[in-house]
Amino acid sequence: NGKTVVFAEWGPAVSKNPYLSYQFTGGAAGDTISISWVDNKGSKDSISTKIK
Repeated sequence: NGKTVVFAEWGPAVSKNPYLSYQFTGGAAGDTISISWVDNKGSKDSISTKIK
């Protein structure tokens, strides 16, 4: 549905390979979850997966 459920702005003290975990309600099996990010050098990427 295009809604943001988590937003974070991390500073330089964050680990090189940080681990983030969160929970939300309202998702159903088969729904697609998309995650996107921009690193401190401006590089962007994203990934999508379906809820099992």
